[in-house]
Amino acid sequence: MKQEISILINGKQQHYNKSSCEPDQTSNEVAATIEVLDKDEYTVLAEPVKKSDIVFKRKKMNMFSKKRTSFLVPHKGKSLSKQILAAVMAAVVTGTVLGIMVLMVFSSDITEAGNLNSEAVPVQKEGSPSGKKLVKLPPIHLEFSALQAGVFSTKERAEDVVKDIEDKGYSGVIVPAGDEKSAVIVGIANEKHQLESYRENYQDKMDKPIVKTLSFTFEDLKTPNSLDETYFTNGKILLQNVLTLSQMPGAKESGLDQTLSDFNKWKQYGQNQKKNWKDNTAKAASDFEKQLEGAFLALKDTKKGELNWGFQQKAMDSLQSYKKLLETLK
Repeated sequence: MKQEISILINGKQQHYNKSSCEPDQTSNEVAATIEVLDKDEYTVLAEPVKKSDIVFKRKKMNMFSKKRTSFLVPHKGKSLSKQILAAVMAAVVTGTVLGIMVLMVFSSDITEAGNLNSEAVPVQKEGSPSGKKLVKLPPIHLEFSALQAGVFSTKERAEDVVKDIEDKGYSGVIVPAGDEKSAVIVGIANEKHQLESYRENYQDKMDKPIVKTLSFTFEDLKTPNSLDETYFTNGKILLQNVLTLSQMPGAKESGLDQTLSDFNKWKQYGQNQKKNWKDNTAKAASDFEKQLEGAFLALKDTKKGELNWGFQQKAMDSLQSYKKLLETLK
């Protein structure tokens, strides 16, 4: 009986007889894998197997051997088989897709975490009615000399004293004196010596007042526009100027006209800025302007050789209004 073998060459099957070199198309389909020991390191299997059960038996590598194992390549052999190329390409595509998916997942997690943090701790910004960020002004310090008629434990008692003082033709306002007490002052000036004539005149009629220093500092003031600072700081300067003019009878006319001109320019500047202010700030600014204008008019009516207590009332009312204006900026 003739023995037949089937050899798979370059992926194609050929049948041969032991006595003939011609291919035999009627033999059963078997296959073997060859490993050449001294070149390709493959050997013929002892038992024939089916084509679908082809296996490769590789020799164990010697770590000191100069030979290396490799895939069996076709005779034309400059590229891998289609199956191998397809497997490599599939692996590359799969790895790329998985990498993109991982990046998308982590990017989504980071974005969502950022959104959660933003919602959990909202950033609060102080804003004006126009929606703009507020500007912080430098502190404004006020210091005046004042004639103090007394300090009272309750505001009601201080109000009674003020009423009595006004009935006698003098001026008077109430200012905080600490520890919930209220002080009554009857005149103000830039310097202590400027109050001496008022002090002498007052003591002939009432208990002798004392000269005290009034100090106020306003910090953390905020406004919609940095240009607003000009209005608020010049308001303080105008109040100081009108008090200075009250002590200069000889130069009062020319100095008063110039100061009134400055006052009107300042007032017009304020009208342009008020549209961006809070309602209570705009109202307090208008009240201060009215009181300060009244102080100018009262000073203009001063008669030579007489103390103008009416002017003192308007000057003290202007100071009270200015303090209320600055309070609205906190």
